[in-house]
Amino acid sequence: MDEDAQQMMMEMQQNQQQMQEVLQQKEQTETELQESRKALNELDEDSGTVYRQVGNILVEKDRDQLEDELEEKVEDLEVRKKSLEKKEKKLQDKLEEAQKQMMGGR
Repeated sequence: MDEDAQQMMMEMQQNQQQMQEVLQQKEQTETELQESRKALNELDEDSGTVYRQVGNILVEKDRDQLEDELEEKVEDLEVRKKSLEKKEKKLQDKLEEAQKQMMGGR
């Protein structure tokens, strides 16, 4: 295997590793997003006292303040998810291009 091929293989491996990391981060972000949306829905459906977990205890929280915090968190997570999707697309394009080159398009 010549140096160019070795270099391409190393870059492909790095891109695949980065892709795995991005996919894990995207999955974690999606889970947090779903949990936050569910919490917001619960706030809409129930008018009782609300609590927020702080460490190992629950602390009573102002409903409007908690709702604002959750809405902000959802917005931040949506932005993060879009950013991760862009990274995923770029890495996918790089991997596809590298595969084409490895298949003989050098």
